[in-house]
Amino acid sequence: MKNTLKKSLFVGVAALGLVAAVGTANATQASAKSYAKVTSNKALGGDATSRNVNFTGKSALYTKAGTLRGARVKASKAVLGSFANSKSSQHNVRAYRVATTNRGSVYYKIVSFDGAYRGWIYGGKTSGVFGGGVEQYNTTTAPAANADTSSSVNSSASINTQGQTTGLSATQKAATYKIANPGTTNDGTEVTYTYPAWTQYKKGRVITDSTPYKDATFKVTDETTRTREGDLWVKIEATDAANSKANGWILYSGLKQATPATPVDTFNADTSVKIAYRDATTGKVLDKTNTWTTASTGTKQGNAVNALVNNAGYSLTQYLVNTGAPSGYTFKTTDGKSVASNASNLTISPVITGAKFGDTLTVDVTPTAAQTKVAFYYETTSGSSIAALSASDFAYGYPAMTADQQSKALPDTKTTPSTFNVSKYFDDYDLGNNANAQFINQFKDATNSYTASAGQLTDPTTGKTTGLPKSGFFGQSLNNGTQRYFYVFDGQATKANNADLQTKGATVKVVMQRFTTTLPLPAQETNANANTDYIAK
Repeated sequence: MKNTLKKSLFVGVAALGLVAAVGTANATQASAKSYAKVTSNKALGGDATSRNVNFTGKSALYTKAGTLRGARVKASKAVLGSFANSKSSQHNVRAYRVATTNRGSVYYKIVSFDGAYRGWIYGGKTSGVFGGGVEQYNTTTAPAANADTSSSVNSSASINTQGQTTGLSATQKAATYKIANPGTTNDGTEVTYTYPAWTQYKKGRVITDSTPYKDATFKVTDETTRTREGDLWVKIEATDAANSKANGWILYSGLKQATPATPVDTFNADTSVKIAYRDATTGKVLDKTNTWTTASTGTKQGNAVNALVNNAGYSLTQYLVNTGAPSGYTFKTTDGKSVASNASNLTISPVITGAKFGDTLTVDVTPTAAQTKVAFYYETTSGSSIAALSASDFAYGYPAMTADQQSKALPDTKTTPSTFNVSKYFDDYDLGNNANAQFINQFKDATNSYTASAGQLTDPTTGKTTGLPKSGFFGQSLNNGTQRYFYVFDGQATKANNADLQTKGATVKVVMQRFTTTLPLPAQETNANANTDYIAK
């Protein structure tokens, strides 16, 4: 009986041990199944600005997807929720990777613009659609319309740049500005930026010291407000191409109105004759004047000029004819022919043959056809929509061309007809019809152009490198300065984005193809004879 009892006890204990072992195994399996597995983990593509997000406070930030084994909390829901309504753009957030688990959950890897927070956060159930702990966010917002809805401009108005959050009035848009306190402070008011500060990830300053531009004047070309701060930022462009390296975004409050210089009239009535110009189509006298001054001594106001000459050896008549009409105008001749060397077919009041020292002679002119200009764009993806390029998008500002290059690149203004075909000027020079490639044949030799060899440029939308050398222009840096954009003229895209028949004086959208390159930025070139007058600003 004792043996039977012992045997029963042994069997019972053994059975209990087996149950315990099975239970332990089941518990281990159940615990393993409680952790999710990642089935996909990839970088987010597309336009980086579309991946700006904001925290919702509905999910914590983890070291890895929150349901994975070993995931640890880096920032609680409460902490992230406090950033959602932050008034500092440094709390803006960029999503750059997406992972999907075997349970169908989506997690995004994010980084705050100030770099303080980086990790994984639950993003809902659909890859590419932000949800859960993050939502899509616009870091900038169009400013509210200005109460001054008048389209007229008061050039004499005194402008206060401080504290404004609405959009600019017509007068403010037309004004010319200086940087109020040139210096190095990185607070939005002293230097310029590629974008308003902290509104795009790792996009920083254009210049780090504005002191060299203390006398530079700028026009405003764009405006926006930072969503969090609500402050008004403007994009400025130098009125002198020599200062274009400072072009970029700055707080409107960092500017002051440039005071126009008071013109100094050095006209000497005893030695000179002033020449003014009247637009015969409107009857208005132009602001532009020229002055002829004799090389002789002892003359007095009221004396007849007769055949006296200036220091260049020109008589008054020769000077008037050779100086020509102001830019944008031509002399109006009474017989429709070229200007006579003695000015006999010009309408001049008083008559030039009776000119006296101290007189102002007014000659009739007519406007020529307006000069055709260009505006630069780039393809966001091959064959799709285009986005505008500003001077600050180029490493050294808009490409400058000489007056001769510009005249050869664009339709002339002196001949009929008054229209032109885009296809006759903006073809690609490497497509076999060189006669229709006037623009690129000049543009490729513009200041700071660079020819990249085959394989040195990469199409960021396809990842493919170029198979032929391409001439173009360096753009801004990216990826912590390891790469730069490179812009190449695209004749096919240019023609596709413009009506073919244009009136002379129209603005043509010149479309560039944007590449990336690891080529180092070459030294800046300058050409005293080159300018950017051909660009619509």
